[in-house]
Amino acid sequence: MTANVAFFSRPSAPEAPSLLRELPSVTDESLLTDYDGYFHYQESDSTLLLTFSAVLDNHVASLNLDLTSGKIAYRRQHGGGRKQHIAKACGLKHNWNPSILDATAGLGRDAAELRSLGCSLRMIERSPYVASLLEDAIQRARLSHAELFQTDFSLHQGQSAQMIQRLSQQQQPDIIYLDPMFPPKSKSAAVKKDMRLVKLLVGNDPDADELLPAALEHAKYRVVVKRPSYAPHLNNKKPSMSIESKGNRFDVYVLSSPEL
Repeated sequence: MTANVAFFSRPSAPEAPSLLRELPSVTDESLLTDYDGYFHYQESDSTLLLTFSAVLDNHVASLNLDLTSGKIAYRRQHGGGRKQHIAKACGLKHNWNPSILDATAGLGRDAAELRSLGCSLRMIERSPYVASLLEDAIQRARLSHAELFQTDFSLHQGQSAQMIQRLSQQQQPDIIYLDPMFPPKSKSAAVKKDMRLVKLLVGNDPDADELLPAALEHAKYRVVVKRPSYAPHLNNKKPSMSIESKGNRFDVYVLSSPEL
């Protein structure tokens, strides 16, 4: 079950983006307590950022995305390039720049990293709430003339299993990348704020196992599944190989090898 959320509309701010138009529009800030959380535009350095805010542990916590600075930019500069685990899982070597369909885009961090490594990305996000935050970040990146995100980086909103089939018919992806939600071991405050807010927005991910058969059917060379280290294999299907990283595991299902 997803959260009961609203859009907080200020007179000087833009209207709700298209994916949020069906949300209740609230103009009186005192009424926001009737909701689990709310979207609004927050100004930072003269730029308006679409933001989701909610009360966590008796404090207001907020989430907005930025593809050109912060965590994503730091990872791009210091992440280790093609030597890092995600690159190895995707088989990035010999200057191969595959087309990747990220069927569980989420906050877009892995997709942005793969784009910075030279891959072309199409993303699917089933939650219109999370997709709105990511689309806002993509548009701001393009307006800032960030070269990486001008082309070969597109977002599609919809149910992943159906969208995998539809987008693969347009262009078969070399790799399909999956990172479905999985419950953390603990519900303590140690769980990252960003992920707690995402969990509030999207609820559970009961159909995650359905994604793997669809991905295996439509990927050209491999399917990569990112999982917490303690999580079972998706759909209980053993991968061709696994690559362990700190706290996470990349399960790789090799279908064929590209001719390089």
